[in-house]
Amino acid sequence: MAGLNDEQVIHAMGIDDAYRVERVLARGAGGVTELVTLDGSGPFVRKRIPSKLARRGVWATLAECGCARLPHVEATYEMPDEFVVVCDYVPGENLEQLVAARGRFAEKDARELVLQLCEAVGALHAHGIVHRDVSPANVIVAADGAHLIDLGIARFRVEGATRDTTQLGTYGFASPEQYGFAQTDARSDVYSLGRVLGYLATGVPPAEAEKYEDALADAPAALRAVVARASAMEPSARYQSVSELAAALRGEGGAAPKHAVTPPSAPVTRGRSWLKVLLAAMAVVAFAAAVAIALAAAFGGGEKDEALPAANEPAASAPVGGDVPATGDAPATGDAPADALPELEIVESGWSADDQGFVHYAIGLRSGGDAEIELPGVTITGRDASGNVIFSEEQYFSAAPSGEVAYYGGQSGNGGMPPATVDFSPIAPQDYNIGSVAQSSAFSVSGVSVLPERYGTTSFVGEVTTEKDDGADGGSQVAVSLILRDESGAIIYGFITFVSRPAVGESTSFEISSYDIPEYSTYEICAQAW
Repeated sequence: MAGLNDEQVIHAMGIDDAYRVERVLARGAGGVTELVTLDGSGPFVRKRIPSKLARRGVWATLAECGCARLPHVEATYEMPDEFVVVCDYVPGENLEQLVAARGRFAEKDARELVLQLCEAVGALHAHGIVHRDVSPANVIVAADGAHLIDLGIARFRVEGATRDTTQLGTYGFASPEQYGFAQTDARSDVYSLGRVLGYLATGVPPAEAEKYEDALADAPAALRAVVARASAMEPSARYQSVSELAAALRGEGGAAPKHAVTPPSAPVTRGRSWLKVLLAAMAVVAFAAAVAIALAAAFGGGEKDEALPAANEPAASAPVGGDVPATGDAPATGDAPADALPELEIVESGWSADDQGFVHYAIGLRSGGDAEIELPGVTITGRDASGNVIFSEEQYFSAAPSGEVAYYGGQSGNGGMPPATVDFSPIAPQDYNIGSVAQSSAFSVSGVSVLPERYGTTSFVGEVTTEKDDGADGGSQVAVSLILRDESGAIIYGFITFVSRPAVGESTSFEISSYDIPEYSTYEICAQAW
């Protein structure tokens, strides 16, 4: 998007200032979602999307869909660094809240809600749009039924592409191909709808694999069959459209497609290529009920081990105040014996809560053995002053290297009441988490500066350079994390953004914009493969 001239900036700021922010609904790497009013009318939902992430064509096409179960766009406008969308507000609770309050749904109600979602998703597909994040948090149940919201990562299907340029979605509901195996299409949303159906029928998030499978086994057989086929690991084994899924929900489903492919059962050599196969298997527990570890995404749930105390001194390799040196080479390692898996170590962690009650944290991870841990998981638990749990999430990261510390920023919590304490507990790695390549990529960060605060936002800008990349990790992005420390050196804030990975020796710019950050003494910018 070309830059705005002064007149356009002034005009955009006038529009922006006309809205009154009632509260922030969500905040993350994909932007900010606010509840706003305009001259006493409303409320409306306003999404502030970083310009480089905005898919303007999707929002423009949304008006043509003509489906009452999709957001109605009231206005769009450009800000210097953001694309802003204002939509109608749908009063109601999302499915996540409803399931938390009432437990699993009756079969009839679960089928009806997913049928309504098929209307919304089908309207998008008819215009070439793949939603890519059909999940309970993005479904509002109003007086007239289900509404599908948040098209922040929706995209058009690109003919000839082999995979999506960004690997996004909600873990447990995102399809296997969203983790880089293939380009998403209509069948990817069918997968997510199948997972939503299973979630409604069980009251258990699919990310809690064993518990979900046990609960699904008690669901009616006909419903289980629909869930299994809709959320098959191989896209050709699923319903090939939402209309086919809708027919099955109405009891009109037929036999499995003749071109369905059975997932291979032959052993695969461990390494980064095996990891991809494993992740796909994890994404559909119907074909791998024994798998219980998750992939990186934004959100998860379920308590794990007791929280371990995190050391509060900065790691010796952690850069402070700007440039980040390239990660040094580490020796390659072979397969780890099953009885000698390295432990995931939380070397350092820290957090603070914003005015909305969301937790902004940073964490330093390291493998306790000679091998790198791929996709390390951490359970983040917030408690009130009485020690009661107010949120618990599993979050996953790219890798925990051996012999050095990888730092990641992030956001956690449900909003509302800020926690009194937050614990970070490592999830024990399994044998498939252990990589045979210790470090395949390394990055340096340079030219970091802090821009003056604008509209409550502080921006940290700079460049990230790829120093080493042999392609073994299969990633296409770089996770750039901001870490703030107080005078004692303790972490007090973290945030993360993502940029496309440049070629070796080349650089790309980044900007991390953070809202209402706490007072800090020093900052760090850390870059990791993703």
